[in-house]
Amino acid sequence: MPYLNTLQDTKLSKLHHLDIAYIAVLLPLLLIIKAPMLLFMGVVLALLVLRKESTPLLMTLMTALGIFAIFLSSYGSFNFAGLSRLKLFLELLIYILIFAVSLQRLTREINFYLLLSPLLILALSLFFFHSVVMLGYVIVEIFVLLWVILSFRMQGSFQETFKMAGSMFAFSLPWVIVLFIFFPRISFEHASYGFKGEGERRMGHDGTMFLDNNALLVPSNKIVMEIGFQEKMPPSNQLYFRGSILYLDKKDHWAPMPMFVQRSYAQGYTSIEESITYKVTLYPTLKRWLYMIDSPQKAPKVDNHKISIDVDFISKTQKDIDETLHYQATSALKYTMNTNIDETTLNVALDTDITSNPKSWEIAKNIKAQIKDPKKRADAIIKVFKQNDLTYTLKPKALDLNNSTDSFLFDKKLGYCVHFASAFVNMARMSGIPARVVTGYKANPSNGIQNYLVIKEKDAHAWAELLIDNRWTRYETTAWASSMDSQAQELLDQQSNTQTSQLNLYMMYVKYQIETWILHYSHFRQLQLLDKARKDPLFIAQLVGTLLVILLLSFMLWRYFRQPLCHDKLICLMQPLLEKLQKEGYKRADRETMHQFLIRCSQEYNKNTKEIDKLYEVIRYGGDNSEETFESLKKLLKAFK
Repeated sequence: MPYLNTLQDTKLSKLHHLDIAYIAVLLPLLLIIKAPMLLFMGVVLALLVLRKESTPLLMTLMTALGIFAIFLSSYGSFNFAGLSRLKLFLELLIYILIFAVSLQRLTREINFYLLLSPLLILALSLFFFHSVVMLGYVIVEIFVLLWVILSFRMQGSFQETFKMAGSMFAFSLPWVIVLFIFFPRISFEHASYGFKGEGERRMGHDGTMFLDNNALLVPSNKIVMEIGFQEKMPPSNQLYFRGSILYLDKKDHWAPMPMFVQRSYAQGYTSIEESITYKVTLYPTLKRWLYMIDSPQKAPKVDNHKISIDVDFISKTQKDIDETLHYQATSALKYTMNTNIDETTLNVALDTDITSNPKSWEIAKNIKAQIKDPKKRADAIIKVFKQNDLTYTLKPKALDLNNSTDSFLFDKKLGYCVHFASAFVNMARMSGIPARVVTGYKANPSNGIQNYLVIKEKDAHAWAELLIDNRWTRYETTAWASSMDSQAQELLDQQSNTQTSQLNLYMMYVKYQIETWILHYSHFRQLQLLDKARKDPLFIAQLVGTLLVILLLSFMLWRYFRQPLCHDKLICLMQPLLEKLQKEGYKRADRETMHQFLIRCSQEYNKNTKEIDKLYEVIRYGGDNSEETFESLKKLLKAFK
């Protein structure tokens, strides 16, 4: 209680107000400011704490130290490539701002520049941080700056100015939201402002699939992508996100079609029975592949990146993905294609070395001779896989890479997705069915909630595609394993136990929605929103209803902060009783004591206030401030209400 009373009566000097503002806006920048500049700031802080006077000699020394700190902090970046970057320019601007503010603060004099600089530093910090955490902190920063301005002007107590700031903040909330949604936004298609998101690298496919010790296996819970579906989430058997199409069997690995090979066919859809639209947040992989559900209708648009899509509907960027990308895609789930596949692709998709795998070749040759229908041939190959008692394991024995298919099917019989997919594609080719390997991610629906889905590194996968009825058909080859070894089962159980909890999913879902609709609310998304409002009356009603709810909440917050301050605990406790009696017409008269009013209520209005009066007198004048007495009074007041 003494601490609260002291806080209520505390009044800060004007310089201390500015110090609070600078602390609030500089905290995030401490993560990016270089060590020499941090050292300079530390020296300035020490001088202020020690209350050293700003003599001409001291100011000269600090000026030299500040210039030297700026030089060291930017050392190595002063080249033509560096100076062309906006990020370096902004860093230099921040250093110069801090340098100038520090020198002015040492003089202990307030000028217009010192008053304006916190807002400039806050604005510049937004160029370096682009996350939900920073969004929340910016809201706190704005509130702190508003409170500093009010406290600076009012020179009132902390509690008075805090309540006034809260009242103004609540009153402005709905107008800020309306302006955010409808104010015209500027689109910078080719600018980069340092919004790098999470800089941590994720595992990404590199266009190859190895069968040896470099085989694809990353049992990690690190998130690679976040998906937001426009409508409901597709079923599990459609949650395949393709990344690479591999045609060439190099014995120890599979590779894509060489770039110099000329391929062409009438790319497009004859008809689309079902499609799905979704947004993807792809974290840095330092690779060039974008991931989309089979089969994307066109290449997505990504700011600052040129995206191409090839004849296999694989999208790639022209440079490695070293920042978080956000793109929207539309994929066909049920469709027919204009697939007049060129002869080169067919020949490569049928190429296999039959001499390297004699056992597999003998079986495939018989299947081809006995069965004419390609789909039934594929079913016969699946039967072979099931009959060979294959075991799914995360630690397979090394295959003989000179005859990897025979080694896997008839000797080792141990492997995971890459081994199953490779052997199945080879046997399909031997039986006369064009086939290829696909690498990407098979999402786990348990890591999703509503229309939101998380894809992790451990969801990396490989599967097969066979050309049947002039259309590439997906086959989940690991489904034909007869068993799973103890190590794989143990890891699967561990992963099941560490599945993203519902609470974490909800938190990630909220974070994703904030990032989608606030942090990445661009000119394009604004036009989409306005177009949807124009076409959908129900959406307009939902939007208006949401704004009304926000307005109501804002009004309630405003009323709360506008309530008069109560410095007396006993009066605060009695206030609801006085308000209730006043509503019933029993108003306390001017200069009437609480004791007189309660006795009058008891006598004139037959109100049960005598016991309340006794306890009030004991606390107010009897000196009994114990918690037990206060609790007894609370019970009486509650019973009265």
